[in-house]
Amino acid sequence: MAYLRALRTFYSWAEDRGLIFKSPCHRLSVKVPKPLRYAVRAQDISTLLEACLCIRDRLIVSMLADTGLRLGELVSIKLADIDPQECVIKLWGKGARQRVVRYGPRTAEYLTAHSPQPDQEQLFDLTRSGMAWMLYQLGQRTGIKCNAHSFRRTFACESVRNGMNLFHVQSLLGHADLTMTRVYAEMVNSEDAIKHYRPVVM
Repeated sequence: MAYLRALRTFYSWAEDRGLIFKSPCHRLSVKVPKPLRYAVRAQDISTLLEACLCIRDRLIVSMLADTGLRLGELVSIKLADIDPQECVIKLWGKGARQRVVRYGPRTAEYLTAHSPQPDQEQLFDLTRSGMAWMLYQLGQRTGIKCNAHSFRRTFACESVRNGMNLFHVQSLLGHADLTMTRVYAEMVNSEDAIKHYRPVVM
């Protein structure tokens, strides 16, 4: 698709300057295949948690799976943003939109055990690259590919699979519209259809 955009730009430029009569890319369209995006399997999360080297890393994995936060959103969480009584976090997401996300009891346990420095405002003492590197190393140790966005897809898929309204999933993920949320819903339908498949000819 990127090649087609480049060609269209070039031929439009040439056509505007009279170098060619008409762009050969006029009305040309290419259908690009849309492979299923990778998500961490729900059953692999316990393996990843066991392979973590410290409570902080367990909290990161658990919170990513529990909330579907983007990497930058997780890194930016301040201790003051967390309400441990309600198990919710207020945050500013993509497009300067504020939302609230909830986490579960296992994440709450890791959060209680996590000990930030006394003068630390942020929940985690890691940069985006530092957190991404930790997840990469975790994937190398376990053989399970994991990054923040794969956990985000896991959260979305499991939420849809468990019957959550798509508009609620959209709100929790911070999507501007339902387009991307529907992509996750389609992934669930595809996976579940295969699981429930039974051969007609026996």
